[in-house]
Amino acid sequence: MLSIVTPVLNGRKFIQNNIESIQKLSIPYEHIVVDGGSIDGTIEYVSQFPHIKLLHQLENNGMYGAIHQGFNESNGDYLTWVNADDYIIKTGYELMYNDIASKKADLIYSNSVYHFVEILQYKKMYAKYLGRFLLKQGIMPFAQPSSIFSKKSYNEVGGLNFNDFRIIGDRDLFQRMAYKSEFKFLYIYVDSTVFLRYSDSLLFRNKKLLNEEHNYCIKTNISLFNRIIFHSSGYLRRFFNLLDFN
Repeated sequence: MLSIVTPVLNGRKFIQNNIESIQKLSIPYEHIVVDGGSIDGTIEYVSQFPHIKLLHQLENNGMYGAIHQGFNESNGDYLTWVNADDYIIKTGYELMYNDIASKKADLIYSNSVYHFVEILQYKKMYAKYLGRFLLKQGIMPFAQPSSIFSKKSYNEVGGLNFNDFRIIGDRDLFQRMAYKSEFKFLYIYVDSTVFLRYSDSLLFRNKKLLNEEHNYCIKTNISLFNRIIFHSSGYLRRFFNLLDFN
C-alpha cells in the first residue's frame, strides 16, 4: 500500500484539487492530511472525507515535521507526500507505484508539470537521468511530488531532518538515500504530478532561508561540470526513455 501525506496550513483554496485527484487512484493507498493549525476552513473541509486520516500537528516543527508525523502514523510499505497546493496525474502516478512495488526499488521518480498560476501557464518539467549522481552532487533531478520511496529506506536514512530544514528537506532526504549504494533508484518516463508555482508559495517567500539551508546539506556543488551533466542528462531521456538508467 502507498501512504500519501499532505501537510497543510491554511490551504483551503488549493486542497480540493489535491484530494479529488488522489481519490481517483485505483491502487491501494491511504491519504493522511496533517494540519498545522489552519483557520481558513481547511479542517472543516477535510473533515467531510471519511477516508482521509486527519491529524493535527503536535509540534511547531515546520512542514517537514508535519510530514514526518504523518509517516509515523502510516500503514503503507511505500511513502510519498503531495503538498496541499499540488495534485497528481492518475495514470502516471499509478505506473510509478506499480513499478516501485514490482521491481522492489527504494526510490522511483518521474516527470512533473509546472503550473505557473499567476501567468496561467503550464510547462513540463522533465526529470533527469543519472538521478543518483546528481543528488550526490547536491542537485535535485526531479520535482518532489513525482517520487515514491519505501518506508524501509526512509527509516534507514533517519527520515526527514525537520530540525535543520524548512525549505529543502526533500533534497536532503533524497541526497542521503543517494549515498546508500545498496538502494535501487528508478526513473520512469511519465508525468505523475502537477506542481504549482506562485509568488506566495513557501519556496518563493523564503529564498533567503533556502540559501542558508544549503549549508546543512551533505554537499552542494553547482560547478560548470555538474551543470553540463544536469542538462545533458535531459537529452538522454530522449534516447533511453524506456530504460532505468541509474
